Amino acid sequence: MRNIANIKPSAVLASLIQSAKLTNAVSRKALRDANVKWTAHIAKPRCNRDQQTLIDVADQLRLVIVQVSQRRCRINPPQWPVMIQLEADLRAAYVANINLEPLLDAVAANTDHSEVA
Repeated sequence: MRNIANIKPSAVLASLIQSAKLTNAVSRKALRDANVKWTAHIAKPRCNRDQQTLIDVADQLRLVIVQVSQRRCRINPPQWPVMIQLEADLRAAYVANINLEPLLDAVAANTDHSEVA
């Protein structure tokens, strides 16, 4: 069983955009929109994130999956299981309330948390 907390949707989405070779403009736009939504999501601090974004991105991927399965669009065959797995992982992370790709808080050099030798 995979640990869902370790997946990196930003890397997977970037890879899909580069190598999926989608033949339908609607599917290409849905994949780009999913990437834009995810990029905006991970740029926010954890306390300001809305977990609904995971479902929104998964829905965009579902649109592509439906179009491919209905033969309205073709996809590079090795990327098909990657897309399906990412969509399932996003939905599972939403259900389990897992924060994917947490934004690490930077610690200033002059705070009490910094270690000075």
